[in-house]
Amino acid sequence: MPHAVGGSPITVTMRIGLLWTFAAIAGALGAILLFDALPGINWGLWVGAAVAGLLIYRRPDRRTLRVMATPLGFGVILAAGAAVTTTPILRVAIVAIVASLMALAVVLASEHAAALDYGPLEIITAPFRALSRTARGVISSVAVTFDSIGSAHERPALRGAVIAAPVVLVLMLLFASADPVLARGRDAIYGVFSDWGDMPRIVFGVLLGLFVLGAYAATRAAGSSFASAALLPSTGVERIGLTERRIVLAAAATVSWLFVLLQLSYLFGASPAIAGSGVTFAEYAHRGFGELTVAATIAALLIIAAHDNVRAVHGSETGKAITWPSLALLAAVVCILVSAFHRIMLYEDAYGYTTTRVYVQAYMLLALAILFVLAWHVWRKFDVRALARQIMTVALATLTFLVFWNGDEWVAQANLARYAHTGKLDVQYLTGGLSLDAYPALVQALPRVTEPERAQLSLALAREYARRSELRGTKAWYEWNLRRERARSFVVVTHPANIPPSL
Repeated sequence: MPHAVGGSPITVTMRIGLLWTFAAIAGALGAILLFDALPGINWGLWVGAAVAGLLIYRRPDRRTLRVMATPLGFGVILAAGAAVTTTPILRVAIVAIVASLMALAVVLASEHAAALDYGPLEIITAPFRALSRTARGVISSVAVTFDSIGSAHERPALRGAVIAAPVVLVLMLLFASADPVLARGRDAIYGVFSDWGDMPRIVFGVLLGLFVLGAYAATRAAGSSFASAALLPSTGVERIGLTERRIVLAAAATVSWLFVLLQLSYLFGASPAIAGSGVTFAEYAHRGFGELTVAATIAALLIIAAHDNVRAVHGSETGKAITWPSLALLAAVVCILVSAFHRIMLYEDAYGYTTTRVYVQAYMLLALAILFVLAWHVWRKFDVRALARQIMTVALATLTFLVFWNGDEWVAQANLARYAHTGKLDVQYLTGGLSLDAYPALVQALPRVTEPERAQLSLALAREYARRSELRGTKAWYEWNLRRERARSFVVVTHPANIPPSL
């Protein structure tokens, strides 16, 4: 027999079914009444149905119901007001206030009786607290649902597959932005779903239903045998075992290596940048280095989350079971970052250098350094606290280098060196897009620039000198700045007639 606190299996199963039923009803009503519809009685009908479902599911005692009556009552009344007013600002106010009142009701329903005497702090913070509890409620509800089906041996694999699915989807979308072959597959899938005219409405209903599911589940965080047994359990790692972690890491590693192998195939087969492929060199070079960097960051965070406290919960020996999937994913991420770095170098060679591109490259190098630190922890002994300190040290060292290294001057000199080979010079960016740190290098380069670029650069620098007040006049001693003082010593002499009067 199960423990009394846990409740009977029948009760838990009935509660799970009731929860999903109410969420499905709320999602379906929202898809029918709210999606792409003008405000009217639909707002009042949906809020009224959501409140009724909450009360039926939560079954609050008299005191809790009395405290919840004010936010819920005014929520229904104000939502009904959408059928009365057409003033835009009032409609916006209705949405914001009704959402806040519903959030307050969710928080009040989940608090202990002693905490029901709420005040201004609880009212102000209710939307944020309710959002957090709703997210936890969705996760816990899904976990409990999976725990109620299948055998004990099948449940970890099922949970791992469900957790891995959104991770794989996100990575595939990011990789599709960086590769034309994957992009064509993504567009083909989009094309199939775009033929379904009601797909946006269905997605809206599903998301709304999940939100209601989490909110209802969050209201049973305290004082409920069902909550104690299943919904909103501890969010510690004990609910996610080694099987789930291995599945998620292996799925992410598989997707990442598929992308890497596809990139390697371009070295020996048909490159997407060659003639006849439908993708220009510019598109190939520019496409996706930002998305690849985001994918690498997500993968690193995934590894950290998978290893955090795993040895404390599962033991050091069993914790080694996720070492190899993690190292495989790390190796793929390193290759992905190298690919992204190569792409941005190609783009710089073709279209010039900017500080944004340089800082993106600096972030990639920082990410590579962090990945090697992370790999050491995965291979030896994973200590998330030590890892955080080491990441902080590497990040601060990188930032310190960028501060004292004159990056703008390097960008200016790199573009000038490129100009010597290609004859192309972006005067507007060099003078308007760079800081005063690059000013001396540009002035010194004037004799090496041929006409008509020399005249354009000289006039643009003179305009910048006239526009920037910090380059003229005396400054207090405590305003001294090394590179600003150096820039003030370089003056471009240009005839006043060449400078617009506004400057």
